[in-house]
Amino acid sequence: MEKVFLASYFAGVTAQFQDFIKSKAITDREIVFIPTAGNVEDYTDYIDEGRAALVAMGYQVDELDVASESQAAVIAKIKAAQIIYISGGNTFYLLQELKRKQLLPVINEKINAGIPYIGESAGAIIMAPNIEYNSLMDDTSVAPDLTDYSALAQTDFYTLPHFEEEPFVEADEKVIATYQNQINLVPINNSQAIISDGETYQIV
Repeated sequence: MEKVFLASYFAGVTAQFQDFIKSKAITDREIVFIPTAGNVEDYTDYIDEGRAALVAMGYQVDELDVASESQAAVIAKIKAAQIIYISGGNTFYLLQELKRKQLLPVINEKINAGIPYIGESAGAIIMAPNIEYNSLMDDTSVAPDLTDYSALAQTDFYTLPHFEEEPFVEADEKVIATYQNQINLVPINNSQAIISDGETYQIV
């Protein structure tokens, strides 16, 4: 059973997360926390807030920047992970760095084995089959080596984070206008999360 929790803004959905943990009977307390998507962003307070929320709930947070660690080191940490958390930031840079270290198959193997996956914003978007739709929100130029936008493909829907939340309102509207008839977009605001088992999902 896949245990997937996707959010726009993790610090805004901690109550839903605790319900998710209880409903899935998750007892592990160590989280591999990947903040890499924030490396190219000026504003990263949401990463600090997400980390602080996890610590406040009693989790041990093992931070892992996949861009700065060796391939062997990041693969080893992800293979040993009890829970994986990928934070927000630039989705294209994140995917570039994950692919640079050949991590998509490793992450997919862990998710398929049933370990909990928490994705915040960019970390939620990369669960879709492809992230091209997010080019209307994120700057692709920060990922010059990324030529293939295929992602984890763990969900058959495409998360659209920060729905009706500033400063993303205009960008979200453009995504919907452009892609609503092409892909299954699932918009969520900063107070909502998506819980998925890989085949079905619910917004909480």
